[in-house]
Amino acid sequence: MFFSKSDKLLFYAILPLIAGVLGILLILSFVILTQSWPSFQRFGLALFTENAWSPSSDPQKEFYGLSAPIVSSLYVSTLSVLISIPISICLTLTLIEILPNQLGTPLRYVTEVMGGLPTVIYGLWGSTILTPLLRDQVMKPLHDFLGFIPIFSCRPLTGHSILTASITLAVATTPYVTALFIEGYHLIPSKYKEGAYSLGATDYEAYKIMIGILKPYIIAASLLGFSRALGETTIVALTVGNSMRFSLCLFDPVHTIPSLIANQFESARLYEYALPALFAGALVLLIISLIASYFGIRLIYGWRERIHV
Repeated sequence: MFFSKSDKLLFYAILPLIAGVLGILLILSFVILTQSWPSFQRFGLALFTENAWSPSSDPQKEFYGLSAPIVSSLYVSTLSVLISIPISICLTLTLIEILPNQLGTPLRYVTEVMGGLPTVIYGLWGSTILTPLLRDQVMKPLHDFLGFIPIFSCRPLTGHSILTASITLAVATTPYVTALFIEGYHLIPSKYKEGAYSLGATDYEAYKIMIGILKPYIIAASLLGFSRALGETTIVALTVGNSMRFSLCLFDPVHTIPSLIANQFESARLYEYALPALFAGALVLLIISLIASYFGIRLIYGWRERIHV
C-alpha cells in the first residue's frame, strides 16, 4: 500500500502520542498488579472465590474475599445497561426522526451536557430523592404482592439497594449511550430508509428496519456503556447500600468493587493485606473493562465497514 509523504508525516507526528497512551496503560497495569501481588500470595484463589472482609492487627488473622463485590459489580452494571438501552433507543428515534430539527437539535445538546455532569450530582439525587421514592412507591408494594419471586423476596429497609444503584447508574449512563446510538444512526446510509419508504413501509416499519440495521452497533455501545458503568464509584457508593454480601434480590444492599474501594481505602492502610486486596479488586475491574471496551470497539469498526459496502 502506498502512503503519501503527508500521511507518513502525520503518522510519525502522532506516534509519540500513541506510544505515550500505551505506556500509561502499561504502567498503570503494572502498578496495580505489583500492589495487589501480596494478596495473591497470601490468599490465592480464595481471594476471588470467598466472600469476606476481615481486617486484623495480626496479619495472620486477616482474610479477604472479593467474590460478592465482583459479582455485584457485574450485576449492577448489567442491570443499569439493560435499563438504559431501551431508553436510549427511544431517545435516539425521538431526537432524530420524530421531533423537528428546531427542537431535536437543542435537546440533543442538552443530552450531551447531561452526559458531562459530575457523577456526584447523580449520586446525591439518587441517594436523597430516588431512594425514598423507590422504597415507598416501588419496593414495598412489590415485596408485599410479589414477595414469592426471588428478586422481590427481601424486605426493603433503607432503600439503598441494587435497584436504586442500577436505576441511578442508568440515568447517568443514558446520555453517553444515547450519544453513541445517535452517532451510529447517522452513519447508516440513507439508501436503506429510502428503500423502505419506496416499498410502502410506514414510519414505524422504517424505524424498525433502521434499528435492525443498527443492532450490532447497539450491542457495541452497550458494551462500552457497561464498561463505563462498571467503574463508576460515586453513584454506587451513595446508593448501593454498601453491605458485604451477594444477593439476587433487587432490594438488598451490596458492595461493588468501586464502592468497596471508596469506603475501605483509608482504613485499609492500617492493615497489611487490606490495601493489596483492594488493588486486586481494581485489577479485576481493569481487566473486565478492557475486555468489554475492546470487543465494543471491534464491533463498531466491523459494523462500519459492513454498512458501507
